[in-house]
Amino acid sequence: MNREFIVNILFLLFINLLIKPFFIFGIDLTVQNRIGSEYGLYFALMNLTYIFQILNDFGIQSFNNRHISQHPQLLPKYFPNLLAIKILLSVVYVVISLAMASAMQYESRALLLLLILLVNQVLIQMIFFLRSNLSGLGFYRMDSVLSSLDKLLMLFTCGLLLWTHPAGRTLHIEAFALAQTIPLALTAAIAYGLLRSKVRFRVRPTWANNWRAGYPTLLVLFRGSLPYALVVFLMFAYTRLDGVLLERFCGKAHAEVFAGAYRVLDACNMLGYLFASLLLPMFARMQKKVELVKPLLSLSFRLIWAGSVALAAAICFAREDLLHLMMPFHASPYRWDTLGVLIWAFVPVSTTYIFSTLLTAHGQVAAMNRFFIAGIGLNLLLNLLLMPRWQAFGAAIAAVSTQAFIAASMVGLTLHTFKWRPRLQSVAQVIGYVLFILLVNVIVLETTSFLWYVKMALCAAACLPGLLLFKWVKWGDIRQLRVWS
Repeated sequence: MNREFIVNILFLLFINLLIKPFFIFGIDLTVQNRIGSEYGLYFALMNLTYIFQILNDFGIQSFNNRHISQHPQLLPKYFPNLLAIKILLSVVYVVISLAMASAMQYESRALLLLLILLVNQVLIQMIFFLRSNLSGLGFYRMDSVLSSLDKLLMLFTCGLLLWTHPAGRTLHIEAFALAQTIPLALTAAIAYGLLRSKVRFRVRPTWANNWRAGYPTLLVLFRGSLPYALVVFLMFAYTRLDGVLLERFCGKAHAEVFAGAYRVLDACNMLGYLFASLLLPMFARMQKKVELVKPLLSLSFRLIWAGSVALAAAICFAREDLLHLMMPFHASPYRWDTLGVLIWAFVPVSTTYIFSTLLTAHGQVAAMNRFFIAGIGLNLLLNLLLMPRWQAFGAAIAAVSTQAFIAASMVGLTLHTFKWRPRLQSVAQVIGYVLFILLVNVIVLETTSFLWYVKMALCAAACLPGLLLFKWVKWGDIRQLRVWS
C-alpha cells in the first residue's frame, strides 16, 4: 500500500504542479494586479461562499468516498439518491448565502458577483462528488487528471479574457468569475461521462416515484452524511472567517492585502489536499487492517512535514523578493510581513490534512468536530483582538495560531484513538528536521551570493537531503520504486 501511495501521489503532484500554479500565479495574480483593491471584495465574497458549504456539500463527498471504497457494489444504489439530494441542497445553499449577504448590507453589484461565485462553488462540489465515486472505485489516476482539468480549461478562458481585454480599460471582476464557470461546467460533464462509462446506474432517485419506498434509503444517507457535513461547515468556518471579517471591519483594501498572501498559502495547501484526497479511500479500505495504517500514516506524514516545513521556510525568508516579483507595483513591508507570518500556517494545515483524513476514514468525526468548534472560537477571539491594531498582519497571526491548535488536536486525537505512543526518537527527528531546515536557510541566505530565486530554490530543495539525513526515506526504498510498473 505504501508503494501504491507513492506512485499515485507522484502522479497526482506532477499533474497538479504542471497546471494549477500557472492559473494561480499567472491568471489570478494578474487579475489582482489589474483591479487592485476591488480584488478585496472578490476575496471576501469568495470566502463568504465557503461559510454555508455545509449545505452545498453536506459531507456527501467524504461519506461517499469512504463508503464506496469499502462497498463499491453500492454505487448504483447510492449515486442517484445522493445526486438528487445534492442538487436540492445546492439550491438552498445559493438562496441562503444570498440572503446572508443581503443582511450584511452588500450592494446589488456585490450580490450579482456573489451569485456567479455561488454557481461556481456548486459546480466545484459537483466535480468533487463525481471524483469521489471514481477514486472510491480505485481509479486514482483518472481522478488525478480530473483534479486539474478545470484549471487547465480556465487557463484558456481566463487567459483569453486577459489577452483580449484592452490594457487601458477597467477589467470587471464579474467577467473573471464568469470565465471560470464554463470550464467548471465542462469538467463536471466530463467527470460524469467517465463515471457513466465505468458503472451502470440509474439517474432517477429511488424515491422519485414512491416516497415511502425510498424513505429508508434517504434517511440512511442523511444520517450518514450529517457528521461529515458538520466537519465541512466547521473547517470552512475557522479557515475562511478571516477574509470576511477583514473586509467588513477594516475595508476591502486590507482584505486585498490578506488575499495576496493567502494566494501563496492556498497554492501550497494544494499539496496537502492532494495527499488527503488520495489517502481517504486508502485509509477507508484499510479500516479492518489497523496494523497497515501506521506505516502509511507515518510515510505520508514524513513526506508532507518535510515538504511543508522546507517550502514555508523558503517562502518566509524570500518573501520580500517574492512579492516584488508577484506584485511589482504594490509590494510593501505590510504585504510581505503578512505573507511571512501567514505562510507558516501551511505546516499545521498539512499536518491536519493527514491526521484528519485518517480520523474521518475511521469514523471519528464527532470527536473531531469538538476541536473544530473550539478552533472557531479561538479564531474569532484572536481576530477581534488583533485585527483592529494590525489588520491583515493580525489576521495572519490568528490564522497560524488557530491552525496550530487544530493540528495538535488532530495528532493528539489520533494517538488517543489508536492507542499509539510517540517514540522519543520520532519526536526528536521532527524537531531536528525543523532546526536543520532553518539552519540551511540561514547559511544559504547569509553566506552565498546567488540570485534570490536560486537561494529560495536551494532552501526548498533542502528537504531532500533532510529526508535522508534523518532517515525518513532510505536509498534502498528509492532504488526499489518502479513508478510505472
